[in-house]
Amino acid sequence: MPKLLIDNQEIQVPEGTTVLDAAARLGIEIPTMCYLPSAGSGTSCMVCAVAISGKENLVPACATKAEDGMQVDTRGEEVLAARRTNLELLLSDHVGDCIAPCQMADPNKANIPAVIRHIAAGDTASAAELLAGNLADIDGAKPQRACRRGRRDEPVAIDLLLKYVAAHAGRAATAQASDAPAGHRFSVHMGKLSETELERFMVGISPDPQIIPADPQAGYTHAEAAAEAKRCMHCDCRKSDNCKLRDYAEACGAKSAHFRTTRREFIQNLEHPDVIYEPGKCIRCGLCVRITEQEGEPCALSFVGRGFGVRVAPSLDRDISQALQKAAIRCVEACPTGALAMRSKSNGS
Repeated sequence: MPKLLIDNQEIQVPEGTTVLDAAARLGIEIPTMCYLPSAGSGTSCMVCAVAISGKENLVPACATKAEDGMQVDTRGEEVLAARRTNLELLLSDHVGDCIAPCQMADPNKANIPAVIRHIAAGDTASAAELLAGNLADIDGAKPQRACRRGRRDEPVAIDLLLKYVAAHAGRAATAQASDAPAGHRFSVHMGKLSETELERFMVGISPDPQIIPADPQAGYTHAEAAAEAKRCMHCDCRKSDNCKLRDYAEACGAKSAHFRTTRREFIQNLEHPDVIYEPGKCIRCGLCVRITEQEGEPCALSFVGRGFGVRVAPSLDRDISQALQKAAIRCVEACPTGALAMRSKSNGS
């Protein structure tokens, strides 16, 4: 059995063990985005790159077998710099917002979209828990001004919705506001959307004009609040709370705009009844391709095109609902970004 050093810690592992698995046995976490034990490695993201003494180039830990006498560095300056660069290259082609403009504009950075979705579902108590401080002091004016819906017709009445929560929650919220796990600060921003992109966000969203309370003094009733909440375009990411790209970028100090490129157009594929596919967030890790093959999908997902134009799509020009008949949930759970997400999955709900 090979014996090796990983970050100056000695370990002996069975023949055929990868450096990634050997490191895990020592409690050393090496980030991965295109690898899963159940789906194998794709070696496409190179986020798991490590340095091996005697080798000129960094190697992917997920596909490199442990060898006797090997000395592995997973945290050196060269490794971390390469990891950060690889993440920044992935981010340079990423199309989507981690958090919505309304949340960015809120002084407390409360998860406004999730609050709104709770209101739409009639769950005022959960909406209150996502708001920081005393509900009597909340102010939705700034988030409302930032609402993208305002560019199409009228913004979601965030100020009135937050006042509705304060009036009907029955208690003050004491939980700290958070858009993701505690301390999360990293976010990608698309910026201004084109008219076509705005219309794509509107698919399946209430087309009604802004709801005016029948009694302005009393504010929204339950029915009025729910109707207004359903006007929200859901322009935050459905996977911001468990996105590997976001987590690793934050941990490595990566910058989303380090490599500036012309932003691709935002697209939402809604062909599947349960899954939303946003190809602009796809990093072409290949996990969903391998999973649909394993599940025996009749027209599995595959890589289409070449070079910079390669994309993940169903084979034989079918729609994505035909490619994800059996593997939908598994593919969504495996996706390291928000490229594949469940329609019903909402942050904070």
